[in-house]
Amino acid sequence: MNPPTTSELSLYQLTQTTDPHLAPLTISATTFREWVDTAIQFLIDQEIQGTVWVKLPPHSRWWTTLETYYQEGLSEQIYRCTMSRSSGTAPSRHSSHGSYSSRDNLTPIVLETSSQLRREHFCLILSPQLCSLILAQEQIPAEEDPPSGLLEPTVLKVVYSFNPTVIQKVLTEIKHLITITDTTPVEVLSDSVLAFPLPTQIDAKLLTQLWHQFLLPGLSVNPHTFPETIPPVSQKSFNLGEEFLKPLTRELSTPLTNMKTALRLLESKQHKRDIRQRYIDLLKGECDRQNTLLIGLQELLQLNQSLEEAEPSVHLEEVVPGIVSTYQAIAEEKGIMLGYTIPPGFPAIACPNIWLRRILQNIIHNSLKFTPQGGRINVQTALKSEGVEISISDTGVGIDSSDLPKLFDSFYRGRNTLNPPVEGVGLGLTIVHHLIEQCGGKIEIVSQIGKGTIVKAIFQESSD
Repeated sequence: MNPPTTSELSLYQLTQTTDPHLAPLTISATTFREWVDTAIQFLIDQEIQGTVWVKLPPHSRWWTTLETYYQEGLSEQIYRCTMSRSSGTAPSRHSSHGSYSSRDNLTPIVLETSSQLRREHFCLILSPQLCSLILAQEQIPAEEDPPSGLLEPTVLKVVYSFNPTVIQKVLTEIKHLITITDTTPVEVLSDSVLAFPLPTQIDAKLLTQLWHQFLLPGLSVNPHTFPETIPPVSQKSFNLGEEFLKPLTRELSTPLTNMKTALRLLESKQHKRDIRQRYIDLLKGECDRQNTLLIGLQELLQLNQSLEEAEPSVHLEEVVPGIVSTYQAIAEEKGIMLGYTIPPGFPAIACPNIWLRRILQNIIHNSLKFTPQGGRINVQTALKSEGVEISISDTGVGIDSSDLPKLFDSFYRGRNTLNPPVEGVGLGLTIVHHLIEQCGGKIEIVSQIGKGTIVKAIFQESSD
């Protein structure tokens, strides 16, 4: 085997240097899993025999369709790639509850340790009729949870290709990263070409059928029969209608107008350097604002993911300590005391785990932004006649009384008393408000300028 070009090889970065360049898409983990499942299901439906190289999260739900492909006897070989341990030995084939165990159906391939590659997942399909690549890289904001290995807490940048030159290049780099173990098959250690040539082009009929299969999951109808009504969505889902889309349109158009104006003024050579620099700074600021907005919108898209598999209730002691510990480092860096109090014996609340995490993250993140050095933030819980109350109090700058009724409006940003002002897109409390209401709870904010803010969320006790 040739040595890897770098111990920090990123397959995603490699695809950004290929010709033609692969433009990335930003999607949720659920969408990525659906794409992989759809591609493998297409091989099953079309009875296409092929070889598959995959690196996916360990949870069993990511591997169901691949197992079916194997059971159908269609796969030439399925190579399941994992990262090597620091000791250089192969990872265990059996992990904790809920994780995938290959049961000798898939051939294990151990790759060298790389912090870049650890955040990447891929599905590489090789057959005489069809070759394709779907590759995702986890995008982890600095203040968010560390990667869990299951992708759910992250935003993904994804590239895909049917170009055999690109696919051969990616496969070659994967082979260069193989760590030889007792279970490594001899055939993958060769740099020689495949036993069959990759197709130089995909048959138009086959491509049409593949595209049709990708579209079907979003149509909400049976491909053979067209019912008069579309089945209703789950009772617990996150839906935003016209009252959200109208301000979103304005929020997207305003920065674009500013950017166009700045670009037009920059074209003039009559402006002095300091004036041109102001326009450049304006462009950078608006680009950052748009990027933050897109991350916020992606967060909205992820709120429904995994709800079918999520427990409908959660105990506070399962979530609150972990969320608080996540933000401890940020609080210490800012000189803020951050703590929590959960008395024993609290009942479970009627809220999915993934939603409660997002609620607490958004509120604590806001408190950290608007609490100066030397301040305090505390998360407390209490039993009330209406249900279980979670309160997050801070000693921050506070909120003007005229702003309080508008805080839950999409994209609303109150008057900022900090210097320099804290930027944001105004989606955090909108998400919090909708999620709590969807759980049958309610939220209240009490605040005074200069005296801090208390956010109170009351949830119903779980009946489960």
